[in-house]
Amino acid sequence: MTKHNAQNERIKRKYLAYLKEAKRYSEPSVDAAAKALSRFEAYNRYKDFKAYHFEQAVAFKRHLAEQKAKRSGEKLSKATLHATLTQLQKFFFWLAGQPGYKNLNYSDAD
Repeated sequence: MTKHNAQNERIKRKYLAYLKEAKRYSEPSVDAAAKALSRFEAYNRYKDFKAYHFEQAVAFKRHLAEQKAKRSGEKLSKATLHATLTQLQKFFFWLAGQPGYKNLNYSDAD
């Protein structure tokens, strides 16, 4: 089973550098963005981001709502769901403006 997608890794590295350098995010904030992207990729079986469709986000949102926290064994908190989905929204909004990803719409990020 594939554990990564080379194109996705390159664009994620570029995005995380953008967050750190241009947006001046702290290391924990950059790590949170990386974790959100990792969760989405694992759910999506490491499909190329160029093949993104908003229905993937809807299905991921449902999947995430059913997940249980490792420590407590209870469903993920609404704050965790919100933070994860917000990070993904920001990423796909940024990605829609990148060369080679023009097939993504800004509205797909929402």
